[in-house]
Parts: sequence; C-alpha cells; structure tokens
Amino acid sequence: MSMANASGTAISRFLALDSLRGICASMIVLLHFHTPGIISNSALVKNGSLFVDFFFVLSGFVISASYGDRITNGFSIGKFMGLRMGRIYPLHFFVLMVFLAFEIVFATGVLGQADRQPFQAPNDIPSLLASLFLVQTFIGPDGTGWNGPSWSIAVEMWTYLIFAFVFRWARPILIPLCLVLAALCGIYLFNLTDRYLNVFHDGALARCLFGFSLGVVAFQAHKWIATRKELPAALATVLEIAAIIITVQIVSISGSKPLSLIVPPVFFGVVLLFSFQRGAVAKLLLKPPFLLMGTLSYSIYMIHGFLEYRTVNALGIIEKLSHGRLDLVTTIDGHNQVGGSPLFGDFMSILMLAITIGFAYLSYRWIEHPAQQWSRRKLRQKPAAVPAEPVAAVAPVP
Repeated sequence: MSMANASGTAISRFLALDSLRGICASMIVLLHFHTPGIISNSALVKNGSLFVDFFFVLSGFVISASYGDRITNGFSIGKFMGLRMGRIYPLHFFVLMVFLAFEIVFATGVLGQADRQPFQAPNDIPSLLASLFLVQTFIGPDGTGWNGPSWSIAVEMWTYLIFAFVFRWARPILIPLCLVLAALCGIYLFNLTDRYLNVFHDGALARCLFGFSLGVVAFQAHKWIATRKELPAALATVLEIAAIIITVQIVSISGSKPLSLIVPPVFFGVVLLFSFQRGAVAKLLLKPPFLLMGTLSYSIYMIHGFLEYRTVNALGIIEKLSHGRLDLVTTIDGHNQVGGSPLFGDFMSILMLAITIGFAYLSYRWIEHPAQQWSRRKLRQKPAAVPAEPVAAVAPVP
C-alpha cells in the first residue's frame, strides 16, 4: 500500500511500524492492569510507560511523511489540524463521556458503597473541562485525570500545531532545528524532575516534542537512505533482532532513571530500521494479526483504562458475593488491583488484553473509523487535496 505526497511520489504506508505501534499499545494495557503475576511484575511491563515515546517518535515520522511536503507547499494548516482533530478527538470525547456517565451513576449510589467520593480530584469538574479542551497537561496538578492515557494525545495535538508552522516556514533548516529541539527538550527534562523522561504533566509537551522531533528526522533519513543501495535482507534481519533486544533491555532498566532519556533516540533507530521492512522480523510484522493490532492501536490505547477499572470493579463484586472465599481484589497504596495467585494474575492479564482488543475492534468500527471518514468528507475540497490520514501514534499516541 502507498500514499502520494504533494509531488505525486509514492510513500510507503510503513505497515511494519503500524504493527509495532499495536504491540506498544498492548504493553501499556498490561502496564496499567496490576496483578501479582509474572507478566505484570516483569521489568519490561513495569516500565511500559516508556512505550508512549515510541508513539511520539512514530508520530513525527508519519506526520512528516503524510503532511511535511504538503504543508510546505501550501496545504492549509487549518485543514491539517481539522483532519487531525477528526482522527483523534471523536474517540477521546466518547471515552470521556463514558467515564462521566459512570461517575454520575456512581454519584447516585446505586452501585453501593465505594472507597471514594464521586467527582473528586483527579476526576473533578475542572479536570473534565481541561480534558475536553486537551489542556490537561497545562492546567491543574494532574494531567492523568479521567481517562489517564489522553494526556499523550493532548500534547500531540499541540505538537501538531507547532510542527505545522515548522513545516511551513522553517523547512530549509528542518533537520538541524529538530535536532536542536530534541536536545533542548532532553536537557530540560533532565533538569526538570527526578522522573526524567517519565512525566505526564509538567514537561509532558517537552517529552512529546523530544520524540516527535526525532521522528521527523527519522523520515528525512529514510528518504535519503532509500535512494541508496538496498540493505540485504539477511543483514536487515540481524539488525532488527538486535534492535528488539536492545529496546527490551533499555526499557526494562530505564524506568524513571536518567537512562530513560536515551529511549527516544533508541526508538528513532527502531522506527528508521523497520521503516524499510527488509528483514524477517519486519516481514513477520506484516502478517494479518499484527496488522490488525496496528489498526486497532489507538482504540486499544484509549479505551483500556475504562475497561480495566470496570474489570476490577466486577472482580470486587464477585469477591463480596463469595463472602471472602475468593481472593480476587487487593488494595495496594490505596488502589484496588487484581489479587489471588500469580498464575491467576497472569491469566487475568492475558484475558484483559483480549477483552480490550475485542472492544477496540468495536470502537474502531463504530466510532473511530466512521468519525475519521466523516471529517475527511467535510474537509475535502477535491480528492487530491486531503492525504491519507495516519492515526495518532499514541495512542497518544500514550
């Protein structure tokens, strides 16, 4: 599959990168579903919040591929932002309203006694309004109220706007500007907090700009390398395996340490390497199950929080009905999570991921994709004027 840029040159759809995005979204699902199992307590999953930075790097890459030349050559910045809103906002709004509806039901008391009061921070009205306007990382003490993962799509939207102006007016210095911006963001995050890269409120925009800038550079590097001799498939396979091993090791040991600041450059290398789809690992990522995960990645990312909360609620109800004979939910640091044995925890992690993928398919089919098509129809003036619309790489995109 391909899409055309403003000059009519075909650009790959980078399907292997779509699949990697789906895998990263799945890692974040596992991260947020706490259990006593081996999966939930593995170093890779416990530090899985760093996979959001893959979304940011990939977002810079695909936005540069889809829109960079178009915006430079006069494509409307307003239309670009409208298309991005049409791609990202409808599902964000829907999930936020589902959270709100549940909070209202919770406030009525029909669900019985609970361990907190409704509409209290971080799920209060000011946080709701901030989330509606995608400013939750700038306003208030917590950027993860209501639907926590939406912090990343909020900063992505503002990053889109910043880079639209960069593509329009700073194209001659695009690569050095992006490298300088990435370096400055890294330095800023190093000095901002002892969480370094792993921030969700203060510094969240810098975190996104860090990865996004490197993604833009990665696409420019891809274009330059693509005009040279093709990488042998055997060598590409070795490099892809090495890239996966290095990524797993770096993420597993980074967490909120200073080392986390090298994660975006590592993802820069991963995105650039897999963009050529030459090796056996990339070919594996082109198989239908992985492609489906890539297609559903944004829905997976955006809906998993609500599903996980409700799953823990359901387990708590079952435990109460058993009069304590079943140990299904435990409380750690004031938060409910899955209890029981490690084996039960691993079973629930796998089941939770499967449930999320199933609901993500429904949300993609009935909300995400129709809303995208509607926005494209509204903004289209002529068929060639609107490029193929890439998903938020966060899923933020987060």
